[in-house]
Amino acid sequence: MADLSQFEKLNDEVRPLAHASYDWLRVQAPQLGQMTRWGFPSFVGNSTLISVCGQKRHVNIQFHMGSKLADPQNLLEGSGKSMRHVKIRKRSDLDQAGLGALVEAAIVYDQTLPDGGLRAKAEKL
Repeated sequence: MADLSQFEKLNDEVRPLAHASYDWLRVQAPQLGQMTRWGFPSFVGNSTLISVCGQKRHVNIQFHMGSKLADPQNLLEGSGKSMRHVKIRKRSDLDQAGLGALVEAAIVYDQTLPDGGLRAKAEKL
């Protein structure tokens, strides 16, 4: 399991959102390994797929290969080479149409990548 101590640094409004986002992802993608990557609780397969990053007023669910994913609901934000994120400002944002499909798309895309050994490392933690 990833180290969730990063969440304890968040303010009282954002901390529960970070935990809820992480728990929601665990339910959505139980087949993924969990570990800390770049200081953030993350979900891994062949690569790092998704991280949960608390911000001052919201939580970002970061899709590390988000630029490669179909996003018919236009949930993804960002303009980096690969990374995209979805902002979670309230608990109900986790129920928005298309978020679960993005997680599934990330998993499918990850299966096309070479195994970087992350899943094996995560399972040993």
